[in-house]
Amino acid sequence: MTASGQDTAAWIAETMVYSVLAEAVSWPSPGLVSAVSNGCHGDMDIYTFLRSALRIQPYYQEAARLGIEQSGGRTGREDLFRRLQKTGRRAEADMLGATGGVNTHKGTIFLGLILCAAAGMTSQSPSSAVEPQEICRLAGRLAEYPLRAQLADILEETHSASTGGRAYREWGIRGIRGEVIDGFPSILQQGLPALREALQQGADLRTALIHCLLSLMAVVQDTTLLNRKFDRTRIDYTQASALAALDRGSLFTSEGRAYIRTMEEDFRLRSLSPGGSADLLAMTLALHLWTENQGEERVWRTIPLYQPSFATGSASMS
Repeated sequence: MTASGQDTAAWIAETMVYSVLAEAVSWPSPGLVSAVSNGCHGDMDIYTFLRSALRIQPYYQEAARLGIEQSGGRTGREDLFRRLQKTGRRAEADMLGATGGVNTHKGTIFLGLILCAAAGMTSQSPSSAVEPQEICRLAGRLAEYPLRAQLADILEETHSASTGGRAYREWGIRGIRGEVIDGFPSILQQGLPALREALQQGADLRTALIHCLLSLMAVVQDTTLLNRKFDRTRIDYTQASALAALDRGSLFTSEGRAYIRTMEEDFRLRSLSPGGSADLLAMTLALHLWTENQGEERVWRTIPLYQPSFATGSASMS
């Protein structure tokens, strides 16, 4: 691979890890680990997430490199997905080694490797600008056949070892597999517009990310909510709570902020942790940054992490 290709793969991976870290530290994030809370988790904190995220960066770079090589015709898409699966297994093992056996980023690894590979493929496009829709479309095409085969196998099973598999067999909820197969509609139709609208209105990154998180929680059928108790109403309750927060103005009004504070305690007591939505939030930010910071120099456009005006409510979205 050329030096330019290596630099591109490194940039794609760096952006992904930055996005994963930005998601992890942002607050208030009901039920989730953040810089100020462990949510409803007793086995991990923000430092666990930091160790894990840094450990998996080389695997994102490997995925981006594989995508770049695929765009040059060196490997077929089915072969690429198999290679990504092998990369994913190694990444998961390294993650567990970094966290002492705690699963912090399994979903993020799965989604991140696929999107990094797709970003690598699109980075070689002759077009001067690549949009998130194209990256998501390629990611869906890359993973569609093997993921559909997995869903078909689940229907043939008498017992599924995974919560997501059981949810699909019993209720037809495809979870994150369906999100990927369909080309990430929750990101493109909900998450990314919410993130960009907030940033365009002058929100700091933390505020924009939490607004985006709530927008995703309102629509995502997040099967990670079922890990602690297999009850479909947990998904419905989470969606309804997020929608209620958005209806009250999200973080942009005093009413919205007060409601989100009650959500934090409520989700802790109910042991609700919307990890799937958090994973999609990290992917949303990566897609935004990949497409906002294109160009040969790839100069990062600074987004303020925190602005007191948004914390106190003196700024609002129109």
